[in-house]
Amino acid sequence: MVKKLFKILIPVFFLINSTTACATDGYHIEVRVEGISDTVCFLAYHYGDRQYLLDTVEVDSEGRFVFKGDERLPGGLYLVVVPGQKYFEVIIDKNQYFKIETVMDRFIETTTFKGSPENSSFFEYMRYLRKKSEEVAPIRKELNDPSIDEERREALREKSRLIDSQVREKREKYIEQFPDCVFSLILRSQREVPPPESDMKENSTIDYITTYRRHIENYWKHIDFNDERIIRTPAYYSKLDNFFTNVVINHPDSIISMADYLVDKTLANDEMFKYTVWFITNKFERSQIMGFDAVFVHMVEEYYKTGKVFWLEDEQLERIIRRSDRLKPLLLGKTAPDIKMYLPDKATISLHDVEAMFTVIYFWDSECPHCKKVTPKLNDLYQRYKDHGVEIFAVNTEPDRERWLKYIYDNNIEDWINVNDVMNRSGFRDKYDIYSIPLIFLIDENKKILAKHVGVDQVEDIISRKLNNE
Repeated sequence: MVKKLFKILIPVFFLINSTTACATDGYHIEVRVEGISDTVCFLAYHYGDRQYLLDTVEVDSEGRFVFKGDERLPGGLYLVVVPGQKYFEVIIDKNQYFKIETVMDRFIETTTFKGSPENSSFFEYMRYLRKKSEEVAPIRKELNDPSIDEERREALREKSRLIDSQVREKREKYIEQFPDCVFSLILRSQREVPPPESDMKENSTIDYITTYRRHIENYWKHIDFNDERIIRTPAYYSKLDNFFTNVVINHPDSIISMADYLVDKTLANDEMFKYTVWFITNKFERSQIMGFDAVFVHMVEEYYKTGKVFWLEDEQLERIIRRSDRLKPLLLGKTAPDIKMYLPDKATISLHDVEAMFTVIYFWDSECPHCKKVTPKLNDLYQRYKDHGVEIFAVNTEPDRERWLKYIYDNNIEDWINVNDVMNRSGFRDKYDIYSIPLIFLIDENKKILAKHVGVDQVEDIISRKLNNE
């Protein structure tokens, strides 16, 4: 199978540095790719879900080239990148002197190695997986046919289970043959971990907390947190991403607890600690799920502000801390920052002076195309819920006062609390982290933030559930 590399990134601050090279005998990898000539090829490496360029070499007229260096490379899964951004993967680990021969566009079928038995077995394993994939494809296709009877369906399932069993057996044989190889780290991480049997309390009810904790422990049982080589494969990233997406209870407090649990496991290895902290911080800084920014803030408070993050330049560290400090007052459950704004008659009003069971804070602009769709929907919600204690605190962000006032009256939203602050004397843009509009916050009668960055439908759903005590 020919693989295509879509992006090779330039290494950044958290990547491999010279301190990870522990020996001085270097590396020397001779490659011949039949079908290319007089060009350049690259050596790259995995770091989590990304790939980074390491070396560039010239190819002679017979497709021969050599990757070499005076310092050993950190163990991991590397990529030999050929013209057309195509590539094949090789293991670079304890043995860093070997030869590769292959044919362009037929890497899996043709690649052979001299002096690297772990790579020879790696490609034999890949060929075996391809064969089994071809065997199981028609079985799965037939299983999707609703017309087959149950007897035939069970026979197909049994064939599929047999193939799965054969693949697992092949995987375990590789691990047994090369127990210390980096590819064995990947294969161990792929071992299926069945959910634990439910623990029972003395009153014969299920002990969900203990069962959940055992499930978490089982999930990570095949990862060696002292072995940083797994970072330079896609395996640890995949394990982390699946853990925080599908395994951990989908609530910020649970995620924070599991984040600290994982970071604690990495404390003995700087590279594992660095990548784990970076991954969690990055994932939840960018999360689109409401409330999950609390995880990002926690990571900054716990690891960045305390000096435990050792790999950042001062400017980078300050940027992350500033971002966290900006988000912290806007977390769910926090008191919404007060802002003193100007009404159409130029009188002032403070957000905290609004008396309402629910206040929708709406940042908008009359010329914003998306705002033009949201505003009438929000007004419809207001007309239906204003007698239930709902107010709209509509903060207009545009500089044209006359255009703002005209839109208010032309669109029948005079009943809202319409305000603006052209000079931003209230600091509303920073206080509410406004980088795009429309932007909606929902707060309760105590000015606690119930929701943020939500649509009108979500606002209505929350208000309805609160009114019905759900």
